[in-house]
Amino acid sequence: MIAKRLFIDFAKARDAAIAPLYALALFGLIMIAGVGWDYSRLATMDSELQNAADQAALAAATQLTGVSGAMANAEAAATNFLATDGSAWANETKLANEPDSPGRTVGLASFEFFQTWDHTNDVPGPVATTDANARYVRVTVDGREAFYALTSIGGLISSGLVGANAVATLEAAACNVPPLMVCAPTGNAGYPGTSEIGIALDLRERPQSSEDFNPGTFDLLDIDYEDIDPNQQNRTLGLNSDLLGCTSAQITTRPGARDTENTAINTRFGIYPNGQNFACEANGDFCPADVTRNDLVRRVSVNNKFDEATCQSATGGDLIPASEVPVVPPLTAPVPNQGFPLDTCQTDGSTRCLSFGDGDWLWQDYFRDVHNMAPPEDLVMKKAGQPTRFEVYQWERADASRTAVKQLARVPDSNGNGGTLYCTAPRPIQGTPVVPSSTQKDRRIVTVAVVDCDGQGGRFDVNTFRFVDLFLLGPITGPAGAGELKAELIGPAKRADGGSGFQTFGRKKPVLVQ
Repeated sequence: MIAKRLFIDFAKARDAAIAPLYALALFGLIMIAGVGWDYSRLATMDSELQNAADQAALAAATQLTGVSGAMANAEAAATNFLATDGSAWANETKLANEPDSPGRTVGLASFEFFQTWDHTNDVPGPVATTDANARYVRVTVDGREAFYALTSIGGLISSGLVGANAVATLEAAACNVPPLMVCAPTGNAGYPGTSEIGIALDLRERPQSSEDFNPGTFDLLDIDYEDIDPNQQNRTLGLNSDLLGCTSAQITTRPGARDTENTAINTRFGIYPNGQNFACEANGDFCPADVTRNDLVRRVSVNNKFDEATCQSATGGDLIPASEVPVVPPLTAPVPNQGFPLDTCQTDGSTRCLSFGDGDWLWQDYFRDVHNMAPPEDLVMKKAGQPTRFEVYQWERADASRTAVKQLARVPDSNGNGGTLYCTAPRPIQGTPVVPSSTQKDRRIVTVAVVDCDGQGGRFDVNTFRFVDLFLLGPITGPAGAGELKAELIGPAKRADGGSGFQTFGRKKPVLVQ
C-alpha cells in the first residue's frame, strides 16, 4: 500500500516537470540543428564549387585568342593556377570535413570548346575544331561528396555527388573610338597585315535592307557609351574620340540611321550642310582638320574686279566637285582632281581590285596637278619606293605655303567688274581647325573596327575585331544608305602621341556566359 501510494503521489506531482520535457526534446533539437548545419555546409560547398568553375572558365577564356595552341593554353591557364595544391590561387572548399571526398582543393574535370553559343536559349553551338574557331569554353569541376556530420546518423549518409560548370568567352570592348566598322576581305581573319599599309580603301555603305555584308562595306557599330550626350547618339562620327569613354557590353552592328552620321564625319572636312544643327565646338566636336584638301573646290561669287590673288581673300562660297569647273580661258583642259586619288587599279576601269587596292597610286601626277612641281626629294618614301598619301599629307601640313589657296578658273560677268571664282580648298572655310598634337589626333584620321563579316547580314554580334587608323581621302559622298568612303590604311590604331593604341581603343575581356 505504501508503494502504491508513493507511485500515485509521484504521478500527481508537478514540481520540476520541465526538466524531463527538455530531456525528451533534446534528441529532436540536436537532429534539427544538425540537419540545418549540414544543409548550410552543403549550400556553401555548392557556392564554392560554382565559384571555382566561374574562375576557371574566366581564366581559360583569356587565352581564346585564335592563335595556335589557344585551347591548350586555356586549359593550362586554369589548371596550373586554379587547381593545384599549394597554389596561391587554388580554389578550396573551406568547410570540407575529413570524410568528404576528394579533399579541400577543387579539381577541374573537363574542358569543352565551342565555336558559338546561343545566348538566348543558353545552348552551345558547334564544337570547336581548331584553335582559330574556339571562342567559348565550358569548364566542369570535379564532383564532390559531402558526408553529413551533425545529424544523429552522421557519417553514414552523404549528399550525393555535387558538381558545377561555367561557360566563358573573350569579349571585345571598345574605347574612345567612333563606332565605324569595315568588313575585312573574305578569308582574311588576320587583316590587315604589314603589306596592306598604304593601300586605298574604296568602301561602300551597306544598304539599310537585310542584305548580307560584303567585304569592303562599311557600317556602324551599336556601342552603348555611358557618358555620351543623348543628343549626340546619332552624330558620333563627328565627335572628338577622346570624349567617348568605354563600353564592355556586347557590341553589335547598327543598321540604318546613317544620314546624320555621314554629315557628322563630313564636318571633319569643314562641310556643314544648311538646315542641320552642326557647329564646331570648343572641345573639337564637329570641327575640321587644319588641312582639308580633297576633290571638292570652292566656288565664290565676287562683285568687284578680281585677279589671281582674289582667291586668297575671298570668303564664303560653296564646295563643288572639280569636274564641275567650266573649261574657260586660260584653261584649255578640265581641272584635274584636287584631292588624293585611289589606287590606279581602282580607277583604271579594270576589275583588278575594287574595295581594297594595292597601294600603287599616281603620286607623281598628284604633285604635278596639285602643286605644279615634281615630287620633292626630301619627302620620306617608305613603301615600294613611293610615299603613301598620308605621308604626302603630312608633308603638306609641315609648311603653310604648300596649302595656300590658288585660283583654278574664273568666269567674269558681262561688265567685267566681278564674276565667279573657282579656287582650291586646302583649308576649311567653316569651323575652327583642330591642329594635331601629342594629345590630339588629326581629324582626318578615324579609328575603325575591322570586322569579319563573312556570312553575316543585318544586326549581328561583333565578337572579334581589331582597330586600325584610316586616313580619310575625302568626305562621304552619295545618298544615305549608299554612300562611298575613300580612305588609306595607315596601320594599327595609335594614340595621338604615336604609342600603341591597343589598350586605348580596344580591349579583350573574359566574360561569363553561363
